Amino acid sequence: MVQVQTASGDRVIRIVGGVLAAGFGVPFLLLGGTALSSRFGWGAGDPHGYAMIFGTVLALGLGLLTAVVVPLIFRFSLRGAAYTWSMLVYVLVAVGLIAALLTA
Repeated sequence: MVQVQTASGDRVIRIVGGVLAAGFGVPFLLLGGTALSSRFGWGAGDPHGYAMIFGTVLALGLGLLTAVVVPLIFRFSLRGAAYTWSMLVYVLVAVGLIAALLTA
């Protein structure tokens, strides 16, 4: 079965993808930053490590959602490559967050 994309349908998908990417991406960045600042910070703002633990777990989930919806921003013909790059970047960031958590 061949999927036909109309210009207006593709535009709606790109707008919804942008809204979802911003909705998932901003909390992902904030939680990832919180986890990394808790790991590499010099202050005593997180003495028990809860911000690092919960920040990492929640950032991993939101990062996966972000990686899935970010390619929707691109044109239909570019989405395959966008999914590949998006997942590659997600895996690298996830490995970094998990490494920071496990080496604390």
